[in-house]
Amino acid sequence: MTSIAREWHRANGTPVRRRVTVAGMTRLPVLVLLILALALPTSAPATAQVDATAAPVLAAKGKPSRAKWVKDVRKVLRGSGVVIRDRIAAAEEGEKLAINFDIDNTAIASAYDGDGPVERTLKLARMAAKRGVFLVFNTGRLNRGRTRALSQLERAGYDVTMLCMRKKGERLAHSKKRCRSFFARKGLTLIANLGNNPTDFAGDGYEVAYRLPNYGGRLS
Repeated sequence: MTSIAREWHRANGTPVRRRVTVAGMTRLPVLVLLILALALPTSAPATAQVDATAAPVLAAKGKPSRAKWVKDVRKVLRGSGVVIRDRIAAAEEGEKLAINFDIDNTAIASAYDGDGPVERTLKLARMAAKRGVFLVFNTGRLNRGRTRALSQLERAGYDVTMLCMRKKGERLAHSKKRCRSFFARKGLTLIANLGNNPTDFAGDGYEVAYRLPNYGGRLS
């Protein structure tokens, strides 16, 4: 393979530029070989090339920053307190009002804070609970994780009235609808439904929906 290098020398008193091939380098003086070696381009390590191209792909597929997520959650729930308070004020005598919550990245900030609450959701839940609204939780987690889920919700600050979980082998959308039907059979009126996936809103049985962001499925 031919490499373009420049060797300047005097021939009959006139500077002359000539091509030097790799094969012909062995006939050049040691000093010229050293200069050429330093001047020749080197290839970047393969790992550096992979890292440079992989980083943007990972950033595109990864979850958004926590700051963006918090901002988007607040945007979705803006004005929800007023809606809930107005509904409480309009409740009929003896009516048992409840709010239906998904858990992961709706009530609990699983993708960002582990066991910590989604603060804006918790604020709404506490406001409603103080006014006599029941808090019911409807999750796609399997029933074998009930003890952990209850403990997690209570530690996060939620006053759990009921927890309904998915049965083994049950489709997620079916589980969500079944749980809302279960709450209704217990005499509860679901005045709001909070979730972050389409399956959280499959079917009916609730009055108002608040769909938190999941960024195309990047948050479960």
